[in-house]
Amino acid sequence: MSVVQVQAVGNGLDRATKLLAGIENGTDMALKNAMTRAVSYLRSNTARAIQQRYAISTSNIRSEENVKVRYTFQQGVQALIIFNGNKIPLFRYAGASPSGPAFDQSSLEKVMIGGAWKTVHPGITAAGHQLKSTSPVTIPNTFVARMSSGHTGIFERTGGATASDGDAIREIMGSSVPQMLGSEEVSAKLGQETMEKFEERLDHEIIRILNGW
Repeated sequence: MSVVQVQAVGNGLDRATKLLAGIENGTDMALKNAMTRAVSYLRSNTARAIQQRYAISTSNIRSEENVKVRYTFQQGVQALIIFNGNKIPLFRYAGASPSGPAFDQSSLEKVMIGGAWKTVHPGITAAGHQLKSTSPVTIPNTFVARMSSGHTGIFERTGGATASDGDAIREIMGSSVPQMLGSEEVSAKLGQETMEKFEERLDHEIIRILNGW
C-alpha cells in the first residue's frame, strides 16, 4: 500500500477563510470542491508520474491499480489517496524480450515433462528491466511462456520439481503500483503537483462562490 496525503493548510486555507467569511459554508464548499478536483487530478496523473522513472505503459499500470480515497473535514480538509495493487509481471514492462514464447532451434536439451524425459529446443533466455534509466538485461535460466489461461510471462526454473515430476518454475515479477509510488522521487513529484493543482482550483472555487455561480 502507498499513501499520498493532500491537505489544505497555510496560505490557501487562510485566503479562503478571509474572502468567504460572509458566505455561509463558503469556505467548506470551496475547500471540498478544490480538493475533489485535486484528487481527480492525482488519480489521472498517477501513470504519468510513475512513467517518469519506470518503463511501463499506462494500460499495464491501470490493469493492476486499485485506488481508494478517504476525506476528513476537520480544521480544513484533507484527503488520503490509498493505492493498492498486485505486483506487475516483469514481462509487461517495456523492453521485455522475446515478445512471446520463442525457442532456440540450434540446440536441444532434456527436460522432465509429465514424468518422462523429453528432448526439446530450450526457450530463448528472457530479458527485462523496470527503470527507464536502465537497459533490459538477460536473466539466466529464464524463458517466456504462455500459460493455458493465455497469461504470458517471464519464468525461471527453480531447480525443484512439480508433483508430476516436471521442472518447477516461477514467474519473475516487477514492482506493484504502490511500490512504484513509494519511490521518494515519484511520490514527492506527485504530491507537489497535486498541491499545486489544489491551490489553482481553490482560487477558481473562491471566485465562483463570490460571484454566486
